[in-house]
Amino acid sequence: MVLLACVVSVLGQPAEPAVQTRNNHTGNISELRDKQRALLIVFKSRVVDVDNPERAIIDDVLKADPQPKGRYRFVYNELAHKLNKYINKYKSLSSARDLADAEYVIYFNVVEFRRILNTIYPYGELFVIVKGSPRESKPPRIVWRARKMMIGTDAVDELVKALKALRGEGS
Repeated sequence: MVLLACVVSVLGQPAEPAVQTRNNHTGNISELRDKQRALLIVFKSRVVDVDNPERAIIDDVLKADPQPKGRYRFVYNELAHKLNKYINKYKSLSSARDLADAEYVIYFNVVEFRRILNTIYPYGELFVIVKGSPRESKPPRIVWRARKMMIGTDAVDELVKALKALRGEGS
């Protein structure tokens, strides 16, 4: 009887919209179809906001210095190398020098450095944030995020696959 009551109460709860559970963010990667200028930012975010974690991430990134400091410079160079391969092959992406020049931001949040087989790898989350448009009343928003926390270069590989699929680019 207790088990039946639990099942009924779970079934009676409203389901979340499919878009939120599938994307886990407010935007959609299709917004990048016509955008080319991207700014890569790498740092460790120290902001935590359980009420609105996406807003905290966006605010932190928009205030960040695009020039990496310390050991984040190494991570930045690794990720930039991967993105440059994609840029050179497909020409559908270009790098921006600063936030004002960028149409969107590729942000890698370094969570920790892991040692695997005597090599250190940056481990964290990758986000793609489209800048807002005051004329269209669109705030900045996350349009893509890696499916899980992972090694930085693997996260960029996942993003490049998504961009290729979005733009119909071959292998």
